Amino acid sequence: MIRVAHVVEAMHQGGAESLVIEHVRLAAPDVHSTVIALNRGGPALEAAGAGGAETLLLQKGGAKAQGLLRLARELRERRIDVVNAHNPIGAVYGTLAARMAGVPVVVRTEHSIHYPGRGGRLYGMVEPWLTGLSDRVICVCEASRESHVSRLGNHAHRFVTILNGIAADADGAAGAAGGRDRMNIRASLGVVPGEPLALTVGSLTVQKSQDVMLRGMAVALERVPNATLLIAGEGRLRDELLALHAQLGLGERVRFIGARLDVPELMHACDLFVLSSSREGLSVTLLEAMRAGRATLATAIGGNPEAVADGVNGRIVPGGDPAAFGAALADMLSDPRALAEYGAAGERRWRERFTAERMVGTTEVLYREALAARGAGRNAA
Repeated sequence: MIRVAHVVEAMHQGGAESLVIEHVRLAAPDVHSTVIALNRGGPALEAAGAGGAETLLLQKGGAKAQGLLRLARELRERRIDVVNAHNPIGAVYGTLAARMAGVPVVVRTEHSIHYPGRGGRLYGMVEPWLTGLSDRVICVCEASRESHVSRLGNHAHRFVTILNGIAADADGAAGAAGGRDRMNIRASLGVVPGEPLALTVGSLTVQKSQDVMLRGMAVALERVPNATLLIAGEGRLRDELLALHAQLGLGERVRFIGARLDVPELMHACDLFVLSSSREGLSVTLLEAMRAGRATLATAIGGNPEAVADGVNGRIVPGGDPAAFGAALADMLSDPRALAEYGAAGERRWRERFTAERMVGTTEVLYREALAARGAGRNAA
């Protein structure tokens, strides 16, 4: 038995959290999973438990040293063989606690490309040291690996790319929508039959750059005046984006529909999925669109071009360029045949490169190899 602990800052709801759940659900029979949320639990932690993991909300709070000591004690008592620490906060606590507890293998997963200020000034100072304490650093796309290796070249051999992956929908069918008819879903969203529908899903935050999308949509509407864009998500920039929406006079052509739990249905309803990120790892929602057989339009940021092959399953445009985004948006929304071809190619590309089964299997091979190099884990057969 190999005991793996995923250490995450929060397990509420998000891309990294959904990937942890996939690791739990698809773990090999001899892999026992524990998911430890440092500060916040929520639906994702509950889903991990339902998927078969032991779960713990540490709520480190108070003195940081106390939280670190408690985490080390939990890892030691649970006889963990592998710690997989996710993103900066998970990396600090997970890596240090694992080494204090004598965990044989320590892995860090980087879900984003590096950017100035990531993790704060202190993290920037200790990151090289933490990397030296890690057996491997998993990067979710090649762009992420390159961004980290370029700064930490002395540890380049520790970095490996394992592309994000997602499983088929819950009922086992790619692109399924719980049995609801596509037209009924569109009607429930207030979309008139025959109107082209674009969708984006993501937090309303600086890195998602929905301001570029709004300005691009204003450009696209000059050529495709009956198009609709739905923006699903919440975030601290909501008021600012609503003000821009009003300034651009987008009216009902662009609607903010808030945080949603029915993303598969939204994907089933739309004609095109769009992503205007200025900073990205490998977007899970982009993969969900591909799984659903939807054409995709994304910026040339992070792992987006690794998922979207320009001219094959969608279009890639420069980041931060509303005119280019809008021109591509208009081209795609005015060409139903191209949308269908892009969508079919995207679904094939997901099956070939971005399944959760491949991601989990490759990661577990890495665990086993690292354990073997360390002389096997405490519980490994």
